[in-house]
Amino acid sequence: MKNILVIGAGIGQFYLSKKIKERGDYLICITLPGKQPVIDIADKVYYHDVFDKEGCLIIAKEEGIDAVVSDQNDMMMPTVAYIAEKMGLHGLRTEQVNAFCNKNVFRDNCDNLGIPVPKHAKIVESSIPEQFKDVPYPWIVKPADSQSSVGVEKVYDEVGCIEAIKKAMQFSKTGTAILEEFFDGKELVAEGFIYKGKYYNLGFADRKYFKLENIFIPSQTVFPSNAPQSLLDEISSCEQKMAEYVNPEFAIVHSEYLYNEENDEFMVVESALRGGGVYISSHLIPLYCGININEVLLDCIVGKPVDIDSTFLSREQKAAGYICFYLPKGTITQVEGIDILKEKEYVKMMCVDDVRVGEVTQTLTHKGQRLGPIIISGQDKDDIVNKIEEIQEMLKVVVEDENGEEFGVSWE
Repeated sequence: MKNILVIGAGIGQFYLSKKIKERGDYLICITLPGKQPVIDIADKVYYHDVFDKEGCLIIAKEEGIDAVVSDQNDMMMPTVAYIAEKMGLHGLRTEQVNAFCNKNVFRDNCDNLGIPVPKHAKIVESSIPEQFKDVPYPWIVKPADSQSSVGVEKVYDEVGCIEAIKKAMQFSKTGTAILEEFFDGKELVAEGFIYKGKYYNLGFADRKYFKLENIFIPSQTVFPSNAPQSLLDEISSCEQKMAEYVNPEFAIVHSEYLYNEENDEFMVVESALRGGGVYISSHLIPLYCGININEVLLDCIVGKPVDIDSTFLSREQKAAGYICFYLPKGTITQVEGIDILKEKEYVKMMCVDDVRVGEVTQTLTHKGQRLGPIIISGQDKDDIVNKIEEIQEMLKVVVEDENGEEFGVSWE
């Protein structure tokens, strides 16, 4: 039995924690107080600020942990790396996490390695840098070290940009933001695993976003991608360059790229040394390629020998995806189809507990307000597309607003 510390107790850490318990290890969790699912399965819980690295390190030493880990959340990774580094444990180091999690550092690294990224500038005060004076609008403003699209805004003029910078800096723990040129394209998700400086691709997915003004919230992520193989090979090459440069002992890596079909250009916009959120690492990857990457990660953090090449040679080639939806502000008056969908063999999970008659809904402003996901599996991409259409036809929800007007589900 190993003493394994998990930083965070949210849904992003739940299935990794569940796997730890299934392996017979002792699960210790550090979390902020609240209703978090890992609390219910952990052997020991410490209610402590997960961003207080020194305080978490003291707990880790007192418990004599054998390993520290987290998943699906950028914000936890600096603490994970700090503890692993200070205690000489297997895993990430602070500089390696910072090379990905800090958007300014990551983009500078991309520039140095020849990996295409949007033109960018570090922002430490509410002013527009000189190098952006000639860049045409729109621009994108982001906090330098946040996630889940929090504080991200598309701006169209100087006044809007200054206001967006102020907001973004408030969402940053370091008080910094990043300004980027806007790159128009379809999003591709690249999931992979780095082992001793080598990048192993787990799969590429196509991602769709809700068609909302100035709000960047994904509605679907579906494996495999329909993108040209030549593009996917180029992206894999970029991932390998970064893997060699940062050179972690091992890590799950989640990256997001934009591809413009008209000019055949692509750019990386986000990357992190952790599994993709919304159950990508815990559910979609195993459903898509047959590799339980969390199992591989846990073997690595406890120092168990791993035959990575054999693991990836055994991969399957199927399809998997998640879809989300939203409802307008109002009160749910009718729900149909949920029970039928739960019986479908291809529906692997439905997070729809809040979709019930009498529930009050709010205007969609951030990712956490999405409904779902509904996770599905299939034999190939066409099969997945057909199943998504079937789900969208079967699930009926009616919302009544304050004026008595009725609305249905929004999938796009």
